[in-house]
Order: sequence, then structure tokens, then C-alpha cells
Amino acid sequence: MKVIYLRGQKVDIEQPVCSAIGFFDGLHVGHMALVDEVIKVSNEKGYAKALMTFDHYPLYVLGKITEEKYLTSMNDRIAILEDKGIDYLFVIEFTKEVAAISPETFIERYLINCHIQHVVCGYDFRFGACNSGDPTTLKKHTDLGVSVIDEVIYKDEKISSSRIRNHLERGQIEDLNELLGRQYTIKGEVIKGRRIGHLIGFPTANIDYHSYFLPVNGVYGVKVYIQGQCYIGMCNIGYNPTFTALDKPSLEVNIFDFNQDIYGEKIVVEFYLFIRKEKSFHNKDELIQQLNLDQAYIQKYFQTYHV
Repeated sequence: MKVIYLRGQKVDIEQPVCSAIGFFDGLHVGHMALVDEVIKVSNEKGYAKALMTFDHYPLYVLGKITEEKYLTSMNDRIAILEDKGIDYLFVIEFTKEVAAISPETFIERYLINCHIQHVVCGYDFRFGACNSGDPTTLKKHTDLGVSVIDEVIYKDEKISSSRIRNHLERGQIEDLNELLGRQYTIKGEVIKGRRIGHLIGFPTANIDYHSYFLPVNGVYGVKVYIQGQCYIGMCNIGYNPTFTALDKPSLEVNIFDFNQDIYGEKIVVEFYLFIRKEKSFHNKDELIQQLNLDQAYIQKYFQTYHV
């Protein structure tokens, strides 16, 4: 898959393109309905398959939120789309100036210039100054074919990135994994921590999670991938309140049956179940007792369900 960053330039693509357009954070089941439509239309018409997204969350660029927290990094999205056989990922370099252009200018600058002849979007897609463009605007452009995808429902509610974030904030891992169509995943480099886990018999890999949206503070059953090998583990997210509390949440994983130095390694953490919220213990012995119970619970879960 070729990744092309857009600043309004014409893109040299000979084959006509069918592209979905949206922010696509999470690439959840609802988003994948658009991806599937792109594949269907492209196969029928002989078009190249593409997605168009933005390099930054529009609300962040416009100052309506103060921090960017992603369900999927750009690299995550690239990997997922490559697996689906997408040919191009167009990434609009989003600025306040881009947000202020008219819908008609947006169409010419980003769709026509990329040789896009068929657009796939959600029923609630908006674009252009003051969100004045919508699917009807696209349909009025006679050079474009347009497919509009209805909302995708799970348990009587629309699947959305905000709904997934709400599940993360509540530790509802199994429900959010249903919405994603895969396990919630955080990828990052192993960095040095305070080594408290080593002192109490539960050594942990401390992960630099960058701008990922963290689940609620607590303990989780996870799978960990290191150099292509899969391990079972126990993940803790939080401030380590039993000891001197941290300034920001940490993400640490105790990897079962593993004893290697992996500082600097990039690892993958997949979340399967939420055990309990973070709490402060009276002493380290009480903490160790609870960690033993947590570990036994996680091991039994994976043995029972063979996931």
C-alpha cells in the first residue's frame, strides 16, 4: 500500500480510484463497512482501492480538544488497511486553513486531484467550512459516484469511536473488542521504569504508549507479542499508588514465564479482560497477595477459553 500525504497537489495515479473518506480512528466494525464497500465497488469497476484520512484529529487542530488520544496510531491503520488489500492511503495534512475551505474547493483539491471517481462515506460525514458539506454535496458533483453507508448497530446502539472510548473508560474490554472486530491493542517501546515490580517478584515491562487512549486504571489480562512470539501477561495501568505515586499513568506488563532483557524492544499488547480497578494497598505483602490472585485468574481465563 502506498501512503501519500496531501497538501492539495495533484497526484499522479493512472487508474481511477474508489476511496472512503473519514478520520477512521479505531478502524472499528462501522469503519470496516466503508472499507468493504470500497473493495466491492473497486472490484466491480476495476478501480484502485483507497482511504482518505487526516494526519491530526480535526477537533484538536481547531482547538476544541486539548489533547490527541488515538485508538489506533497511523502505523496501526496502515497495517490494518494493508491486510485488507487497500492500494492507497491518502493523508490530508489538516490545518485551520484546510478546515476553512469550501466543500467545492475540498472536492477539487483532494478528490479530483487524486483521480478519485467514486467516494464512500458514512451517512453523517461532514466536510468543508463549518461542516457545510455532506453526502448530498458529493452527489451533486456529477463527476463522482457516491456510496453512503448507514450506521452499523451493535446492541441497539451505533458503533462509533466515542462509544469505544466510553467502554475503555469503564474497563468494558469484551464489549469494545466486539465493536472493533479485534482486540484493543497498544504498541510501544519498552522503556526503563522504577523497577518496583522486580523488587516484589513481578518484574514488568514499562511501555511508552505515546498518544494511545488508555483503558481505565487497573489490571488486565493481556497477550504480549515480542519479536513475533506470543506470551500471556498481566497489565497494570495507573499511578502505582501503593508506592510513591507517578505524575502520569504508566502501562506495565508482567509477562508470564518470561525472563529476558527487552529494553528498547517494540512490543504489542492485546487486551482481553479487565480484572479490577487500581487501588492502594497498605503494604507490599498485601499487594503481592493480590497480584498472585490476579495472575491465577488470568491464567485460568486463557486456559478455559483458549483465546
